This record gives sequence, structure tokens and C-alpha cells, in this order.
Amino acid sequence: MAFKIGAVYRITNRYLEIIHDKDIFSKPISSGNGLHIVGMLNSYVSIPLFNSQNAIGIIFEQLEPSKEREVLFSPKSNVIISKIRLIGTFNPINNSFKRGIDFFPTLDADVFTVEEKQLESIYNSTIKANSATLQIGNDIYFNQVNINADPNILFGKHCAVFGNTGSGKSCTVTSILQGVYLEKNRLLNTNNKHLKTIIIDSNEEYSGIFNDENGQPSWVVLKDYSDLELSHKDLSFYELTQLLKEDSPNVIPYLKSAVKILKGVENVDEKIYYEFSQLQIEIENAVPLIDNRGRMVPDTFTIGFLKHIIMRIKHFSSDERFNAVFNKAGNSIEDFLNSETETVLILSLRVANDILALLVYMISKSIFNYKSNALNREKDNILFVLEEAHRYISTSSTDQINNYYIDKLAREGRKFGVNLMVSTQRPSEVSNTVISQCNSLIVHKITNNKDLEFIRNTIEYDDKSQIDLLTSLKQQQALVLGEAFAFSSLIRIADANPLPHSETPKIFTND
Repeated sequence: MAFKIGAVYRITNRYLEIIHDKDIFSKPISSGNGLHIVGMLNSYVSIPLFNSQNAIGIIFEQLEPSKEREVLFSPKSNVIISKIRLIGTFNPINNSFKRGIDFFPTLDADVFTVEEKQLESIYNSTIKANSATLQIGNDIYFNQVNINADPNILFGKHCAVFGNTGSGKSCTVTSILQGVYLEKNRLLNTNNKHLKTIIIDSNEEYSGIFNDENGQPSWVVLKDYSDLELSHKDLSFYELTQLLKEDSPNVIPYLKSAVKILKGVENVDEKIYYEFSQLQIEIENAVPLIDNRGRMVPDTFTIGFLKHIIMRIKHFSSDERFNAVFNKAGNSIEDFLNSETETVLILSLRVANDILALLVYMISKSIFNYKSNALNREKDNILFVLEEAHRYISTSSTDQINNYYIDKLAREGRKFGVNLMVSTQRPSEVSNTVISQCNSLIVHKITNNKDLEFIRNTIEYDDKSQIDLLTSLKQQQALVLGEAFAFSSLIRIADANPLPHSETPKIFTND
């Protein structure tokens, strides 16, 4: 039921102001989520227009005007004013909502609360009839009002999930993935899912999110860094020089010669496996010999300027944490993408940031090369979930190759059927190229001033006052905005079950 809560008394290009009807304003009424206050901050209002449609707005500020000095002690009823940001137009005849305003309300126009059935139509106005729909959550005050997104837009045009640790960020990622792959009755109007998902699980949180009473489903593959194969044979010669941090014209010929010998071909970019540790031997074998008191010995001067690259080769070939790249010949990503039975690949990569960055680089390169191949364009789309993204695609990275393929996937992946879901607690530290390409956002509680300022300056949103809400959100509450949603709004994210392994550990107990 809709209630009249006031009337319009001021109109500007940016917002309306209304004077509230004291008989109903601030009175508690029953809703699907218990009692709530009529006309409270962040609630929606409806204002009739001359063309039988209704302007829909949201209350973003409330105040009691200052009294003039001379009337401070005069008897006068208090006045409450709300500022309304208009978000669109609702047509009650066909029950449809259109974002944006063609006509403004008039002065003295009555202002009403929005009925629940209208609210659901407004929230889900971007969803076309009989098209794929994914329920993301519910209205904060009316929990029977579902908030849906078009999954073809949510995934197809990249999305991001932001939030402080403990704000529900991992549960949101889990909830969305479970809504897609498990029988949760949240993915509607679709009979086929042409989607494979690869999850970078850098904190080992997601290993059991698809499990049921029978354990892990057969379509889920779980690998840690010791099981992974991302061979160095897939690196171009330029990438190899960047990885070895070597660009000296005195050293490059030695490296190129060694690679040619080990591959047995003239093309150094040919994808042929070789023992990486043998690079050191071949480079040392190429050092010229000089006469030293009748004995031919390696030239110490040449060995001196080759010392850096030799040490880097030793570092990668002797550290078992890099085995996935420098001691393996296969490609786990291609194997997964070519599989007809495997749908989700969870990569538990709890390793140091420098190792993680290299592994993610190799994974993203494998995905890009696979899907940019014309033979694979029509195969299943790929959802690439980048959990804790600030750890390996940071803006502060000095490594020229770390972000290269992630940035390419962000800019060009949509054409090839590669979609990103970026999850981070520090959005200001993630590559701007990646964040700017995410057309839909789910933002949980954020308190860091640098991150808040980044969101203000980088992300398109309807009103700056919404960003101020981010510091006070409860766990599981989020601000959703972007193309997949009708308009930016606060919602409660749908429950995840099973939960990811991200609970705050108990320090003190009474056991």
C-alpha cells in the first residue's frame, strides 16, 4: 500500500525538495522485513506526473530548516524536508520502469511511498521478458522483493566486487557462482549455460563452495600450485627476457643462442619444451676461452656481465615454487578448456605475490591465446574470477609483463567470450585499465579514504552521497550499480551455502 508522505515545494535540475506530511511521516509500518519507517533515508518515493506516469526518486538527505532568529520563541510547528534524487519514470499501466526523467513533477505535487509490487518492477526493469535472469539479492527493507541482474551483461561486460575484509565480499562471489551452477532457483529463463569458470583462489577460500553431501561434484576441478602446469615453452623470447630482467645487448645474443640450441630451431618463439636449467649451461658454454698461462679458460670479463642472467635462471629453476612454469611441459588451462565434462576450475594458489603474479600471467595468457584462436571462438564463454586482485595486478607493479594479458582481457576479452569478475579489498591498488572496464559493480563496506576517493573519481554513479553510505554498510549489504542493474541501490546479497572458508577465526572461546 502506498502512503502520501508530503508535497513538492522546490524543484532544481539536480534534486527536488518535499515538505513532509507529519501525520504519516516517520511512522513505523509493517514490511516484509519487519517494521520500517515511512519516508526514511534511502527509501523510494513516487510522484504523479501530468501524463499518468510517476516519477520515481530516492530520499538522500533530510533536514529541519533553521528558524529565523526573531521567531525562535514563536509557536510554530516543526517542518521536515527531504531531498529527492529522481532516478526514472514508472508507467503504472504496463507496469514498466524507464531510467531517466523526461518530465519533472510540478510544485505542490503529492509525494507517495512506492508499493512493493512497483518496487520489484523498478528493480528488475533492465531484464527483458523471458530472458536469462540471475537473482543477486533482495531489497533491504522488503526481503520478498528480489533484486535481479541480467547475467549476460553482468558477466559479459565484466563485473567487480569491492569490500573490506569481513564485509561479505567472498560470500558475494560465492553466492553469485552458486546461483549460476547450483540448483538455487536463482538462475531463471535459461536451459543452457555456455560458461566455464576459472577461479584464482589466492587464500584457499573456495575449495568447497560447490560441495554437497556427496562431496565435490565431478564437474569441479581443484588444483594447487604443485598440480598446475603452465610451461615456460609458451613464453615468447621477449617475455623470457622480461622475466629474467635482462635487456643488455651484450647478454641477449648469448640467451638467444642458448634457446635456439635447446629448442633445436632458428625461431626462438617456437613452442618447444626444453629443460630450463640447461639455459645456464648453454650460456656458460658459449663464453669465449682465453689463454691464461698456457691454459684456455673462460673469459672472466664475459662471465662478469653474464652473472646476472645466470643467477636469475638458477633462481627460477631451483625454486620448487616455480615448478608449475619451469619444470612442467603441459598446460592445465588448455586441458580444462578442452574438457567436455569439467566446468569449474578452482586454482588454490596460496603463494608469495611474486610467484602468484607469474602464475596469473601465464594463466591469463593461456586463456587469451585459447579464446583468440578462431577455432575456439564458438566454444563456451570463460568467466575468469580474480580474487584478491590487488595482490597480482597492482598499479604499483614494476614488472612490465605482469598486467599485460589481464589488461588485454579487460579491453578485448568480451569479443572472444572471456569475462572478468574482479574481487578486491583495495580497488585503488588494482590496474585502472581493469577496473575501468567493469560495467557492473557490487560494493560492500569500504572505510579506507584512498579507496573511497578512488571510487568517487573512477566509477560512474548516480549521486555522490551514495559513496558516503559505504562506510556504514552491514555485512552482506552492498551498493550495486552499473549496466546490469536498473539503477544504483542498496541491497542484501543472497545467502551463500556452503560458505567460503573466510570466517573470522575465534580468538577467545568458552570451550
